[in-house]
Amino acid sequence: MSIVYFDICSIPVFLIILYICYARRMTKGNANRLFIAVVFVSLFSAAADLGMEAMNNAAPLTERGYVVCVVSTYIYMILRNANNVLLLLFLLALTRTTFLLRKTWKKVGFFLPYACILGMLAQNPFTGSAFTVTREAGYTRGPLMLAFYGIALIYGFVGFLYCIYCRRYLPANKWGPLLAVYVLAHLAVLIQFLRPGLLLEMFSTALGELLILLAILRPEERMDSEVGMLSWASYQSDIHSIVLSGERVQIIVIRMRNSLEIRNYLGDHSYNSFLMEVAGEIRGIPLRRGQSLEIYHERPGSIYLIAETGESGAKDDSERMLDAAREKIRNCERAGARFDPQICLIRCPEDLCSAEDIISLGHKFQKIDNRTQSVFYAGNITKSRTFAVEMHIEEILDRAVKDGNIEMYYQPIYDVRSGTFRSAEALARIVDPEYGVISPAIFIPAAETLGYIIPIGDRVLGRVFRFISEHDLDALGLAYIEVNLSVAQCMESALPDKIGALQKTYRIDPGRINLEITETTFENINEIMVENVSRLIEMGYSFALDDYGIGYSSIQRVNSIPLSLIKIDKSMLDEVSSVNGRMILEHTVHMMQSIGKRLVAEGAETGDEVDLLRGMNCDYIQGFYFSRPLPEDEFIRFLREHRIRECGTG
Repeated sequence: MSIVYFDICSIPVFLIILYICYARRMTKGNANRLFIAVVFVSLFSAAADLGMEAMNNAAPLTERGYVVCVVSTYIYMILRNANNVLLLLFLLALTRTTFLLRKTWKKVGFFLPYACILGMLAQNPFTGSAFTVTREAGYTRGPLMLAFYGIALIYGFVGFLYCIYCRRYLPANKWGPLLAVYVLAHLAVLIQFLRPGLLLEMFSTALGELLILLAILRPEERMDSEVGMLSWASYQSDIHSIVLSGERVQIIVIRMRNSLEIRNYLGDHSYNSFLMEVAGEIRGIPLRRGQSLEIYHERPGSIYLIAETGESGAKDDSERMLDAAREKIRNCERAGARFDPQICLIRCPEDLCSAEDIISLGHKFQKIDNRTQSVFYAGNITKSRTFAVEMHIEEILDRAVKDGNIEMYYQPIYDVRSGTFRSAEALARIVDPEYGVISPAIFIPAAETLGYIIPIGDRVLGRVFRFISEHDLDALGLAYIEVNLSVAQCMESALPDKIGALQKTYRIDPGRINLEITETTFENINEIMVENVSRLIEMGYSFALDDYGIGYSSIQRVNSIPLSLIKIDKSMLDEVSSVNGRMILEHTVHMMQSIGKRLVAEGAETGDEVDLLRGMNCDYIQGFYFSRPLPEDEFIRFLREHRIRECGTG
């Protein structure tokens, strides 16, 4: 008599797995769909096995019991062996290596053992060589049953070896459990083969699939269930697997420029449902026969598509998919809101063959190819020097900090009333031995993201203090030097002590330095920042507000910190060609001067702009019209030559 309790216990486990999959919307993605298929097949196999064994335990069989036992046995044999095939297909999908079966002969070799099982089952009603069912004895194994176990062993052994081979595609915390699933399943098969009455096989299968769900697929990690798409973590993992396996794919990155505005307008719930609607439209993109499309989401509003390329037709395919994706996104609208997408096509491995570069380019393509366009091609972007710098910015920053590859440039600031250069702004440049001079527009945002901004800021402060100590500013006509502080530096509790130590080392008068903070610093203001500013002002340092006009500072916020200088961002000067732009700039100058602030207008490039600012009684002017930022030696020479001309005309 067979012990059916294990079969009974396996059924609720399969049902729980399916519930979790559907509740977490794990119905998207090839690996997810194959896993669900594996679970369904296992569930029906367990039900068939339970029906067969329940009837078999009641032998001799009634007419109805005989029919149920025969049908259940055939269903069990078909589905249980199909489960081995599906599990191996799931493993291929999980590791992004399904393309290995693209050749016809490989497909034939893969499915041939299972086809043999179907063939043996097809002839079994006539020969009884696989198994027999009689009313008197019930189910009895036949001589061919060893062949069934042998074929199952083949699939299991191949799967086990492939798990070992795929350890480079999967992290250890996923590779280990997957290997354990194969060991657990085949250990149960061996026990049941030796003791047919102990039905452990389906229960061990249920435990194995639960382990796959919780330890390998991890719904909370693999799916972004709020929008019904694969998650950003899944995208990163799959890109690494694609690169390692050598799969040819085309990746379409869709970055919604206005995603934050739409989310604020619609609210989180409506925004998420809008994204689901967009994803549903994208899934309707017509694909080549046999081509698969995976859709991933990165918050707040970036969508990634990965489509198999095949051996040919990648270019034509990608153009068609780009057009279709743009059209489908434009077709979606919610409460008057419509996404504004920028799309980048990356062909792997033709354009890029590094997972880190592919992931990074998806974030930076608009910044690297800084043009007003909606479609970008990685093949064009990768040819630029900016791309090489962006892709290796972390090692560039690391070298800059370790080797001191930071040079200071100085841009003179013109004093309108005296007609001389009375101050200058210190600007950092990284001079990398491999990539040359790196613009702060590139390295500063990266340094803030990667955690290098404070050590770079420390070096900058040290260089500026050294410069002031080594040169007679009065002889050069300068009253002080302006130096920028990052948000991170302002929030560092040790900042006043660091500056105090530099002041002591270089014996600098604090009045010789004006510390600049950006307008966006106000968005991060906290107790530490306020205390730092207060302490530094008590030590004799003054502060300037840089980039005024690009953020959201009100006059009250500007007045909340004792700022001696306000620097108007270049963007305001760029708008003076319009009547409104000119009026805004003029009123800004008058308003700031009315509350006792001195003003620096940044970005003056023409004589007309300089004359305009003079006419508005702006205090200081900074820009290319007078000089570009200069290396230290050139800056000194520039000031001395200006002093000579000034004395000559005087």
